[in-house]
Amino acid sequence: MNVMKKIKSMFADKKLKLAFRTIKTDMELIQENHNALKGSVNEWVIFLDQENRDLKMRVRELEKKLDALENSLDEKELAMLRGL
Repeated sequence: MNVMKKIKSMFADKKLKLAFRTIKTDMELIQENHNALKGSVNEWVIFLDQENRDLKMRVRELEKKLDALENSLDEKELAMLRGL
């Protein structure tokens, strides 16, 4: 019971009470900022993943066009284009 009285007397101190409230508020703000950061990072990951997929698809299309172009040209024309 003596311990309970000590705890109650500690919280009776207005400065200590204010300090605990301030810490609680700071922790809530930190948690809120952390959650916002996680959300932002998730959005960026989704965006970059889609961009990566689009670019890979575009590279495949360009490789197909290049193969088609190489197949349609004879060796002299191909050597000339490679020289450019």
